[in-house]
Amino acid sequence: MIFVNRSMSVQKKVALGGILAGFIMVSLMAAYLIPVNRLFFLAVSSLFVSVMIINVDLAYAVLLYIATAVLTFFMSPSRSIALAYIVFFGVYGIIKFLCEQITNAVISWALKFAAFNISFSIMYLLVTIVVGESISSRLPLPLLWVGTQFLFLVYDIAYTMFIGFYHRRMERVLRGWFR
Repeated sequence: MIFVNRSMSVQKKVALGGILAGFIMVSLMAAYLIPVNRLFFLAVSSLFVSVMIINVDLAYAVLLYIATAVLTFFMSPSRSIALAYIVFFGVYGIIKFLCEQITNAVISWALKFAAFNISFSIMYLLVTIVVGESISSRLPLPLLWVGTQFLFLVYDIAYTMFIGFYHRRMERVLRGWFR
């Protein structure tokens, strides 16, 4: 169900988008400044797009992603973090929403894994070509690929848990702020 929220004024939608964009940029800067938790903060940055989908609609979530992708491209001190956000983490909330509109769970999961693998391949190529850094690992590439599949599964389950938590606890608070 791709919907348009007509109960919220345009000004409130834009204000919410600005606040969420700020949260995204803070989490991306934290990913740069705290390298031990880089993947955690990249994952956190992806959650805010789903908040926009839940509270407003898909079109504003796409605008939020585009705005933060442009900001990240120009403002991020790390090109690899910017590429990871632009290619996968920023757009994943939108991909997840669209895939979960499909009622067949097998097809939904297959599409999510396909999107992840396409994004992962693009990130690998861009980091190698554009950034000029080679991705080195002690593990052979096939074993590394299997590991990333497992990490993606955990990420998607955690993302789903966040959405459930948001619906149960946080949505009332945020809706109260933006009446």
